[in-house]
Amino acid sequence: MLNIAITVPSLSVPHGGIRVIVEWANRLVRNNAVTLFCRKGSAVPSWIDIQPAVRLVDNIRDLKNCDTLITCSPHDIDLRWSVHAPQRKFLFLQMLEHLFRPTDMPWLELCNKCYGSDLPTFFISQWNIQYVKNMFPARRGAIHYVGNGVNFDDFPLEPDCKKDGKTVLVEGWESINPTKDPDAIGPTAAQLLREDGCRVLAYGQLPLNRFPDTPNEYYMRPSLSRLNDLYRRASVLIKASRYDARACAPMEAMTKGCVTVRALHKGDDDLVNDVNSVRIPYGNEINLYLAVKELLQEQETLDRLRENCLQYVREFSWDYWMPQIEKVLTDAQ
Repeated sequence: MLNIAITVPSLSVPHGGIRVIVEWANRLVRNNAVTLFCRKGSAVPSWIDIQPAVRLVDNIRDLKNCDTLITCSPHDIDLRWSVHAPQRKFLFLQMLEHLFRPTDMPWLELCNKCYGSDLPTFFISQWNIQYVKNMFPARRGAIHYVGNGVNFDDFPLEPDCKKDGKTVLVEGWESINPTKDPDAIGPTAAQLLREDGCRVLAYGQLPLNRFPDTPNEYYMRPSLSRLNDLYRRASVLIKASRYDARACAPMEAMTKGCVTVRALHKGDDDLVNDVNSVRIPYGNEINLYLAVKELLQEQETLDRLRENCLQYVREFSWDYWMPQIEKVLTDAQ
């Protein structure tokens, strides 16, 4: 049994990357002791369940009895030099986070410390791996490629959802992150779809500002029950990003047979075009609109992708990925 410390940047606001870190903690604690370290405070969050056996701390000194450290953000990369840090150390990089703040040079320096580190590192995206290999060819740390599952307690599999075939859901409607949808091609495509008679559902982290008259329904930071309801009703999830590593929303939507139409330059290894999704390059709202419209009009294709989504999310669950993650941690002893 390991005594594992996992760092988390924050627990206060719902966020896909934080959800993944908490999933790691909740699942690793079944066979190990787990401490979740958050500098911003150790209050139990209300938006996600953390297993009672997971210890929440905000003081570095509380890590002194741990034997394994998993650093999950550039915020905590220098923790490896602390006298209280465990001897065995790993990185978990969910995204090339310098892209979130491209003009912040101190942040870039922290990120590069992660990318160039010789610590063994978990990645969830092949293009992130290739970037690090290209930019830091002398790096010697082992690379471990893993994926994300879906928590079926939070997002139950519901293969028989009744859908009207004309409801679309837009994730990330309000976007301030430059890697996401700065050109608002998701909302613009949704506006055209509404003019065609579609019902537009949307959610995001911020109050509704862009195209305020377009969504029939908009939810800021929706609850778990609300998210399930949105995925249940929508036939198509529209997700537009310039770059992503491995987004949570498309996999969550799969549990309800909601097919993602994805505008993206790089990322989301789970989504394969014309297998369990429709993928197009990011940048053109008309192409995104036409991709969604065509899919909604081709019921046979939509049904095939829907069934493939349900099969994929069943197969590549946390029960598939977590034993691989735990084996890496254990074998490194």
